[in-house]
Amino acid sequence: MLARIALAALLVASASAAFARHSSAVLDPRRATPGIRVELVELPRSAPEFKARYRLRTEGVPSGVGFGIWIKRFASDFQETLPGFSTDSAGALVSKDGKGGTQRLDEVVLEPGPYLKGAAWSVALASDDHKLSAFARVIPYPIGAKDGSCIVTLELVSVHGDRFVTTGTGFAPGEDVDVELRFSGRVTHRKQRALADGRLPTDLVQLGAANADSTARYAVKGRSCEPAVRFEWGEAGLTLR
Repeated sequence: MLARIALAALLVASASAAFARHSSAVLDPRRATPGIRVELVELPRSAPEFKARYRLRTEGVPSGVGFGIWIKRFASDFQETLPGFSTDSAGALVSKDGKGGTQRLDEVVLEPGPYLKGAAWSVALASDDHKLSAFARVIPYPIGAKDGSCIVTLELVSVHGDRFVTTGTGFAPGEDVDVELRFSGRVTHRKQRALADGRLPTDLVQLGAANADSTARYAVKGRSCEPAVRFEWGEAGLTLR
Protein backbone atom coordinates (compact mmCIF):
# COMPACT_ATOMS: atom_id res chain seq x y z
CA MET A 1 0.00 0.00 0.00
CA LEU A 2 1.34 3.39 -0.95
CA ALA A 3 2.39 5.54 1.99
CA ARG A 4 0.57 8.87 2.03
CA ILE A 5 2.40 11.53 3.99
CA ALA A 6 0.28 14.48 5.09
CA LEU A 7 2.97 17.08 4.68
CA ALA A 8 0.57 19.91 5.24
CA ALA A 9 0.04 18.88 8.84
CA LEU A 10 3.75 18.40 9.39
CA LEU A 11 4.61 21.77 7.92
CA VAL A 12 2.02 23.59 9.99
CA ALA A 13 3.71 22.07 13.03
CA SER A 14 7.04 23.56 12.02
CA ALA A 15 6.65 26.27 14.63
CA SER A 16 7.08 23.75 17.41
CA ALA A 17 10.48 23.46 19.04
CA ALA A 18 10.84 19.79 18.15
CA PHE A 19 10.36 20.43 14.45
CA ALA A 20 12.49 23.54 14.50
CA ARG A 21 15.48 21.45 15.57
CA HIS A 22 15.46 20.00 12.05
CA SER A 23 15.68 23.33 10.26
CA SER A 24 18.70 24.18 8.14
CA ALA A 25 19.92 27.14 6.15
CA VAL A 26 22.96 25.15 4.96
CA LEU A 27 21.26 23.34 2.09
CA ASP A 28 21.88 25.30 -1.09
CA PRO A 29 20.63 24.24 -4.55
CA ARG A 30 23.65 25.98 -6.07
CA ARG A 31 25.84 23.37 -4.35
CA ALA A 32 24.00 20.27 -5.49
CA THR A 33 26.12 17.12 -5.78
CA PRO A 34 26.95 16.19 -9.40
CA GLY A 35 25.59 12.79 -10.38
CA ILE A 36 22.67 12.74 -7.93
CA ARG A 37 19.33 13.74 -9.40
CA VAL A 38 15.85 14.12 -7.94
CA GLU A 39 12.64 14.96 -9.75
CA LEU A 40 9.15 15.79 -8.48
CA VAL A 41 6.66 13.83 -10.57
CA GLU A 42 3.17 15.28 -10.34
CA LEU A 43 0.24 12.94 -9.78
CA PRO A 44 -3.14 13.50 -11.48
CA ARG A 45 -5.27 16.10 -9.72
CA SER A 46 -8.78 15.04 -8.80
CA ALA A 47 -11.96 16.94 -8.03
CA PRO A 48 -13.11 18.74 -6.06
CA GLU A 49 -9.90 20.18 -4.55
CA PHE A 50 -7.47 19.44 -7.40
CA LYS A 51 -4.68 19.35 -4.83
CA ALA A 52 -1.07 19.22 -5.96
CA ARG A 53 0.59 15.89 -5.10
CA TYR A 54 3.97 14.51 -6.09
CA ARG A 55 6.27 11.51 -5.92
CA LEU A 56 10.04 11.92 -5.75
CA ARG A 57 12.11 10.12 -8.38
CA THR A 58 15.83 9.74 -7.68
CA GLU A 59 18.93 8.72 -9.66
CA GLY A 60 22.57 8.22 -8.77
CA VAL A 61 22.10 7.91 -5.00
CA PRO A 62 25.12 6.13 -3.43
CA SER A 63 24.77 3.19 -1.06
CA GLY A 64 25.94 3.10 2.54
CA VAL A 65 24.81 6.68 3.23
CA GLY A 66 21.85 7.90 5.29
CA PHE A 67 19.53 10.46 3.70
CA GLY A 68 16.62 12.65 4.70
CA ILE A 69 13.93 14.50 2.77
CA TRP A 70 13.84 18.26 3.34
CA ILE A 71 11.06 20.64 2.36
CA LYS A 72 11.32 24.37 1.64
CA ARG A 73 8.13 26.38 1.61
CA PHE A 74 7.87 29.89 0.22
CA ALA A 75 10.00 32.43 2.14
CA SER A 76 11.31 29.84 4.61
CA ASP A 77 14.36 27.60 5.11
CA PHE A 78 14.56 23.90 4.38
CA GLN A 79 12.98 21.71 7.08
CA GLU A 80 13.70 17.99 7.44
CA THR A 81 10.40 16.14 7.10
CA LEU A 82 11.26 12.49 6.39
CA PRO A 83 14.55 11.22 7.87
CA GLY A 84 16.10 7.76 7.89
CA PHE A 85 16.40 6.74 4.23
CA SER A 86 19.16 4.61 2.71
CA THR A 87 19.52 2.48 -0.41
CA ASP A 88 18.58 -1.20 -0.29
CA SER A 89 20.18 -4.05 -2.25
CA ALA A 90 18.14 -3.11 -5.32
CA GLY A 91 19.30 0.49 -5.17
CA ALA A 92 15.95 1.92 -3.98
CA LEU A 93 15.76 4.45 -1.16
CA VAL A 94 13.87 2.95 1.78
CA SER A 95 13.22 3.70 5.45
CA LYS A 96 11.81 1.76 8.38
CA ASP A 97 8.04 2.04 8.62
CA GLY A 98 7.75 1.44 12.37
CA LYS A 99 6.09 -1.96 11.87
CA GLY A 100 9.19 -4.00 11.19
CA GLY A 101 9.00 -3.36 7.47
CA THR A 102 10.22 -0.69 5.07
CA GLN A 103 8.68 1.98 2.89
CA ARG A 104 10.11 3.02 -0.46
CA LEU A 105 10.67 6.70 -1.08
CA ASP A 106 9.26 6.44 -4.60
CA GLU A 107 5.94 5.27 -3.08
CA VAL A 108 5.61 8.22 -0.72
CA VAL A 109 3.15 10.93 -1.79
CA LEU A 110 4.36 14.45 -1.00
CA GLU A 111 1.80 17.24 -0.63
CA PRO A 112 2.55 20.95 -0.25
CA GLY A 113 -0.79 21.46 1.50
CA PRO A 114 -2.42 24.92 1.36
CA TYR A 115 -0.12 27.07 -0.74
CA LEU A 116 0.27 30.46 -2.38
CA LYS A 117 -0.50 30.74 -6.08
CA GLY A 118 2.65 31.33 -8.12
CA ALA A 119 5.02 30.43 -5.25
CA ALA A 120 7.80 27.85 -5.56
CA TRP A 121 7.98 24.70 -3.42
CA SER A 122 11.29 22.83 -3.12
CA VAL A 123 12.31 19.36 -2.01
CA ALA A 124 15.86 18.29 -1.20
CA LEU A 125 17.43 14.87 -0.72
CA ALA A 126 20.36 15.39 1.65
CA SER A 127 22.78 13.03 3.34
CA ASP A 128 22.83 13.07 7.13
CA ASP A 129 26.11 15.00 7.11
CA HIS A 130 24.88 17.36 4.35
CA LYS A 131 27.86 16.53 2.16
CA LEU A 132 25.59 15.11 -0.55
CA SER A 133 22.44 16.80 -1.78
CA ALA A 134 20.09 17.10 -4.73
CA PHE A 135 17.14 19.42 -5.27
CA ALA A 136 13.83 19.62 -7.11
CA ARG A 137 11.61 22.67 -7.44
CA VAL A 138 8.05 23.16 -8.69
CA ILE A 139 5.30 25.77 -8.59
CA PRO A 140 2.26 23.77 -7.41
CA TYR A 141 -0.30 26.41 -8.44
CA PRO A 142 1.20 28.39 -11.33
CA ILE A 143 0.26 31.80 -12.66
CA GLY A 144 0.47 31.70 -16.43
CA ALA A 145 -1.17 31.67 -19.83
CA LYS A 146 -0.68 29.96 -23.18
CA ASP A 147 -1.49 31.05 -26.71
CA GLY A 148 -0.45 28.69 -29.47
CA SER A 149 3.11 27.63 -28.76
CA CYS A 150 3.79 30.61 -26.49
CA ILE A 151 3.65 30.41 -22.70
CA VAL A 152 4.22 33.12 -20.10
CA THR A 153 4.48 32.51 -16.35
CA LEU A 154 4.89 34.67 -13.27
CA GLU A 155 6.54 33.45 -10.09
CA LEU A 156 5.73 35.15 -6.80
CA VAL A 157 8.95 36.28 -5.10
CA SER A 158 7.73 38.77 -2.47
CA VAL A 159 6.04 38.16 0.87
CA HIS A 160 4.07 41.34 0.15
CA GLY A 161 2.65 39.92 -3.07
CA ASP A 162 3.99 42.77 -5.20
CA ARG A 163 6.97 41.25 -7.05
CA PHE A 164 7.04 38.49 -9.66
CA VAL A 165 9.71 36.94 -11.88
CA THR A 166 8.48 36.40 -15.43
CA THR A 167 9.44 33.74 -17.94
CA GLY A 168 8.34 33.02 -21.50
CA THR A 169 8.82 30.14 -23.93
CA GLY A 170 7.74 29.17 -27.44
CA PHE A 171 8.36 32.48 -29.19
CA ALA A 172 10.10 32.81 -32.55
CA PRO A 173 13.89 32.88 -32.10
CA GLY A 174 15.19 36.44 -32.10
CA GLU A 175 11.79 38.10 -32.48
CA ASP A 176 10.98 41.35 -30.68
CA VAL A 177 7.90 41.12 -28.51
CA ASP A 178 5.83 43.78 -26.79
CA VAL A 179 5.32 43.31 -23.05
CA GLU A 180 2.31 45.06 -21.53
CA LEU A 181 1.59 45.35 -17.80
CA ARG A 182 -1.66 46.79 -16.46
CA PHE A 183 -2.29 47.44 -12.76
CA SER A 184 -3.89 50.12 -10.58
CA GLY A 185 -5.03 52.09 -13.63
CA ARG A 186 -1.52 52.19 -15.09
CA VAL A 187 -0.30 50.71 -18.36
CA THR A 188 3.36 50.15 -19.25
CA HIS A 189 4.93 48.80 -22.44
CA ARG A 190 8.44 47.63 -23.15
CA LYS A 191 10.26 45.48 -25.69
CA GLN A 192 12.02 42.16 -25.20
CA ARG A 193 13.91 40.02 -27.69
CA ALA A 194 13.45 36.26 -27.68
CA LEU A 195 16.58 34.16 -27.33
CA ALA A 196 17.76 31.65 -29.93
CA ASP A 197 15.73 28.86 -28.30
CA GLY A 198 12.50 30.90 -28.17
CA ARG A 199 12.73 31.77 -24.50
CA LEU A 200 12.31 35.30 -23.19
CA PRO A 201 14.90 36.65 -20.77
CA THR A 202 13.69 36.42 -17.19
CA ASP A 203 12.51 39.72 -15.81
CA LEU A 204 11.31 41.19 -12.53
CA VAL A 205 7.86 42.76 -12.40
CA GLN A 206 7.49 45.07 -9.43
CA LEU A 207 4.07 46.55 -8.80
CA GLY A 208 3.51 49.76 -6.90
CA ALA A 209 1.53 50.43 -3.76
CA ALA A 210 -1.67 48.40 -3.61
CA ASN A 211 -5.06 50.05 -3.96
CA ALA A 212 -8.64 48.82 -4.19
CA ASP A 213 -7.92 47.22 -7.59
CA SER A 214 -5.90 44.10 -6.80
CA THR A 215 -6.09 42.56 -10.29
CA ALA A 216 -3.24 42.98 -12.76
CA ARG A 217 -2.76 41.87 -16.37
CA TYR A 218 0.50 40.77 -17.98
CA ALA A 219 0.58 40.17 -21.74
CA VAL A 220 3.29 39.43 -24.28
CA LYS A 221 2.56 40.06 -27.96
CA GLY A 222 4.67 38.24 -30.52
CA ARG A 223 4.30 37.87 -34.26
CA SER A 224 2.08 34.79 -34.05
CA CYS A 225 0.84 34.66 -30.44
CA GLU A 226 -0.27 36.85 -27.55
CA PRO A 227 -0.49 35.04 -24.21
CA ALA A 228 -2.04 37.20 -21.48
CA VAL A 229 -2.68 36.39 -17.84
CA ARG A 230 -4.75 38.13 -15.19
CA PHE A 231 -3.62 37.65 -11.62
CA GLU A 232 -4.23 38.88 -8.09
CA TRP A 233 -1.47 40.78 -6.34
CA GLY A 234 -0.80 42.48 -3.04
CA GLU A 235 -2.76 41.10 -0.10
CA ALA A 236 -5.30 39.55 -2.47
CA GLY A 237 -2.51 37.51 -4.07
CA LEU A 238 -1.46 35.97 -0.77
CA THR A 239 -4.49 33.73 -0.33
CA LEU A 240 -3.68 30.06 0.27
CA ARG A 241 -5.14 27.53 -2.14
